Amino acid sequence: MTDLTHPAAPAAPIVSATDLDFVLNRFVEDTEGVRFAQTVSADGMHLAASAGSDSARHDTFAAIASGLASLTDSSVDLFGLGSMQRQIIEASDGWILLSRVSATASLGVVADRQSDLGLVGYEMTRLSKQLGEALSPDVVDRLKGVLGL
Repeated sequence: MTDLTHPAAPAAPIVSATDLDFVLNRFVEDTEGVRFAQTVSADGMHLAASAGSDSARHDTFAAIASGLASLTDSSVDLFGLGSMQRQIIEASDGWILLSRVSATASLGVVADRQSDLGLVGYEMTRLSKQLGEALSPDVVDRLKGVLGL
C-alpha cells in the first residue's frame, strides 16, 4: 500500500564523471577565450575536467583550486562579506577564475589574457548554477569514490 501522505523523495540525478566532462568540454568550446575548466571537491579531489590536460595536472589544479576557495571563504567570513562568489587571478598571460558550485564543489577556469571577463564570468555563473543542482554532497562523494579507485 502506498502512503500518499509522505510521497517518496525524487531520485537523485545520476551524474557520472563522463557527463560532467562533456558539460565542461561544451563550456570550453562555447565560451570564447576559455582554455580549460575543471570541477573540484571542497577537499581537493578532481571531479571532472575538459579535454586538454592530463590527470597529474587535474590532481594538482584540484588541490590548488580547493585551497584557494577555502582561503577566500575564510577571508570573506573574516570581514562579514557573505559567501564567495568568484575569485579572479590575473597573470601576465591569462586568468584563473574560481566559482563556488555548491557547498562541496567549485569550478576552476583558465582563460586567455584577451578574454572578455564579463562574458566568461557570466557563463561561469550559468554553468555553476547548472552544476550546483547536479553536484549534491552525495554525488560529489560518489564521484570521489569512483575516481579514487
